[in-house]
Amino acid sequence: MAISKIYRRLLTNLSFLPRTSTKFGGLLSQNNRYLKTATFLRCQPDYTRFAAPVTLKRFIEPRYVDVTGYVPNGEVIKMMEQAGQIATRRYWIGNNGFDCGTKFGILAGIHKFDFRQSLFPEDYVHVEAIVTFVSQHSLEVKIDVCAEDLSVHEQRLTNSATLWYVTAEVMEDRRVQIRQLPPLHYESFEDENEGHWRYQLQKDKRMDDYQLYIDYNTGRRRLNEDWNSNIDHKNFSKHTVQSSQMSLDRMIQASDCNSLGFSNASTIIELMDTTAVMAASKHCDNPCRTLSIDSINFHRPIRIDSLLTTVAKISTTSDHHLNVKIAAIAEELNTGQRHFVANASFKLISMDKNGNPIPVPPLLTFADLEQLRL
Repeated sequence: MAISKIYRRLLTNLSFLPRTSTKFGGLLSQNNRYLKTATFLRCQPDYTRFAAPVTLKRFIEPRYVDVTGYVPNGEVIKMMEQAGQIATRRYWIGNNGFDCGTKFGILAGIHKFDFRQSLFPEDYVHVEAIVTFVSQHSLEVKIDVCAEDLSVHEQRLTNSATLWYVTAEVMEDRRVQIRQLPPLHYESFEDENEGHWRYQLQKDKRMDDYQLYIDYNTGRRRLNEDWNSNIDHKNFSKHTVQSSQMSLDRMIQASDCNSLGFSNASTIIELMDTTAVMAASKHCDNPCRTLSIDSINFHRPIRIDSLLTTVAKISTTSDHHLNVKIAAIAEELNTGQRHFVANASFKLISMDKNGNPIPVPPLLTFADLEQLRL
């Protein structure tokens, strides 16, 4: 199976696996769609597993800090993605103790990513990840980042995120196949129900975003018209969507990829974040900062030596906040084909030079411009 098909199967094949089905006979007495699960459980005697937290520790050296004196969001995203990947693999492999082949987790989406506080030089950082919900082929990983100021021994929560992974394995012939996960042992029935609700919520959101991917691939919508990366800002009035639309390009190199030759998710998210900040700052004529990533959905992997383009445009504004929609487009330079690979929604805040929130100029629509002309 090609790796690009993993994202499609994630949408259609992720059925909820109840924790109460803990016996082989009980599975057979249920709906026939659990027969494959029963076969899987026969070869996995310790299939019900506990989720153990994963903790990564980092010391923020001066080389991690940018010109503003803070750690860039991209570095934080990399640390959190690494912790999520480790938590996914450890849960999947469990205590088998045998060679499980090349197993890995593919970041399929982010439901929420909060940037609460900044990281500073000489902070002692703890990144903790734990699996909180498991469906048949995907799992939810919650990640918190805490920073400790060693001079005063005070800890603060700086970042938190909810990441969804789908699990896959590389076969001997280099094909990539989705693999089934052992069900999670929940502390209570309420935890399981709440997890199932979160799973269904992100699945519905992903289905809506995936329809865009289908429309662009089938030609129902034109990618260049909706996300034009070569827009001429001089032709548009200030504080309109087009006047602040921004784009960035990046060549995907070996340092941006995993061992399979596909781009890491953190590379895409980092470029998305930078593009969103640029669009918001251009609209406000002031520095802007990312408050949260409301959602990101990945639809197609990006191969090495591809050209990644991110396009950001303002969708809505409020008193101090801006919502920015972002699309990631990959061009395979060997063939010239362009693909819609991911889309996201970011929330940013406008700040003055001292870091205090300031009002955001309202977003002008076509009707507003017509009223101004009159």
